[in-house]
Amino acid sequence: MRRSVAVTCIAAVFQLGAAQSQTLYKCASRTGNSYQQSPCGASSRMLESMVTVPEPPPSAAQLAEQARKAEQDRAESAFLSHLAGTDQLSMPYRASRYRRASSAPARRDAHGDDCGLAKATRKSTLQAVGSSRTYELLRRLDDEVAKACVRL
Repeated sequence: MRRSVAVTCIAAVFQLGAAQSQTLYKCASRTGNSYQQSPCGASSRMLESMVTVPEPPPSAAQLAEQARKAEQDRAESAFLSHLAGTDQLSMPYRASRYRRASSAPARRDAHGDDCGLAKATRKSTLQAVGSSRTYELLRRLDDEVAKACVRL
């Protein structure tokens, strides 16, 4: 008899430890409503109380699924950043860097491809400027590419 009572008590303690239910109080005061773990104070009145049981910790399978989902989200974010052209580390805008990149004399490659050179200059300038690019800069670079790529 003693043994069954002891086993029942121990089982009850483990069940209480696993559930860890708490009482949550909703209190109303002059400043508004609030939720708290302790009973309402003298300056407020209790609107309701509820017994809450926290969620159990995630299982190993749930943790693995969360990690897989986080990795998939990172991959999708990197892909979308690449499509948008924002996957490069942006450098702070510096006027001297911009001047050097744009005022450098145009050099011809072995085939005299002005169009390819203008496109490469535009790409390197935009990478140097990063997200600080302006409409005027984009328009000027596009105009230079258009002028170099038009064959008369």
